[in-house]
Amino acid sequence: MLKIYSFLYETIGVLIIKILGCFSQKIRAGEKEKFGKYGFKFLNRTIWIHAVSVGEVMLAQTLINKLSFKNDIVLTTSTPQGQELAKNKLSDKCKMITYFPYDTKKAVDNAIKAINPEMVIIMETEIWPTFSQRMKELAIPLFIVNGRISEETFKSYKKLSFFFKKVLANYSAILTQTHEDAKRFVEIGAPENRVTTSGNIKFDIKKPNSYPKHKYSFLFNTLNKKVAIFGSTHEEENEQLIETYASIKNKNKDLKLIIAPRHLEKVAQIEKILTSKGINYGKRSENVSFDNVDVIILDTTGELSDVYGACDICVICGSFNQTGGHNPLEATIWDKPVISGPNVKNFKQIYKNLCNLECAFVVDDFTELEQKMVEFITNDNYLDRIKENCRRAFEKNRGATEFSVKYIENYIKELHEND
Repeated sequence: MLKIYSFLYETIGVLIIKILGCFSQKIRAGEKEKFGKYGFKFLNRTIWIHAVSVGEVMLAQTLINKLSFKNDIVLTTSTPQGQELAKNKLSDKCKMITYFPYDTKKAVDNAIKAINPEMVIIMETEIWPTFSQRMKELAIPLFIVNGRISEETFKSYKKLSFFFKKVLANYSAILTQTHEDAKRFVEIGAPENRVTTSGNIKFDIKKPNSYPKHKYSFLFNTLNKKVAIFGSTHEEENEQLIETYASIKNKNKDLKLIIAPRHLEKVAQIEKILTSKGINYGKRSENVSFDNVDVIILDTTGELSDVYGACDICVICGSFNQTGGHNPLEATIWDKPVISGPNVKNFKQIYKNLCNLECAFVVDDFTELEQKMVEFITNDNYLDRIKENCRRAFEKNRGATEFSVKYIENYIKELHEND
């Protein structure tokens, strides 16, 4: 099966990648490195950490801050957004930040020669058959940390469990967010004795001791005005979200809004909708102030999690369409109430925890969204109670990072002792 997979990937797969790359700058980003042409070579053994995109880079930052190994760290991403954030946040912690190779034997072998890893840590879930097979053959420990498998992915993988059983046997350990994730890994073929539930590192995100008010003065100049944010919006949601804001604004004149599209190429669509509804707006990239506009479009990379901390109400989007939602903890860490739409399948367990502690709320539609937002805007005592609930949620669920680090350290220690 691996031979068939490798043949198909290196012929049809690579051809498709090259064709799509002709039309997508995102796919072309890091093309040289992805095909195995790395312009560096580490002589000493490194720790190789892979974080696909923005969310995983944030997790990698939390993990890296706890690692005690003396090895240099090499961080790879798969997307240009992840690459940009990694360079902004982790340049001082990582010796090299580059792109992950495509799953061809040549690209993987070239990456291994360049990075020279003593171990590889994959954030969340990336299962690459050729890559994992080469790690096994070269006796390089390979870990999945903060692993998860969505319900849809699980159904697809289970149909191919005869294949994944051999692939997952290449992993030294799989540390999962929940017991349900652990069960799913085992059911698709992972050796049961290599799968452990660690908890979710997202709860270990460290809140800065002080907030950089000068950086976001455009928010703090609003004085007593409430600020809501629609975070990580998708194309299908934008119009109804803006209509919801306009409806609330008619009754609550002081409400300001930040809208942060998940994909920056959708900024033009948001501008068109705002203009059509006669809403005055500006863009973060132009350093606009709420003194002059009611809506600010957050059209920059890597600022969303910080900006959540400056808002009063955080609506996490990608939950009013089929996306499955985005990470609510980026807002909850700032003790901010979170509202999401009905589709939160990507963060099902996190929402279950947050909703049980009454610091996140899942609404059925845009009508309920408006009702819940108005409730927060008009009831400061209720808002204060939710903030306290948020603090308790993090206190209750912390510890996954420390668990993961100790697990990996003990594994490597035992490995060296047995050499």
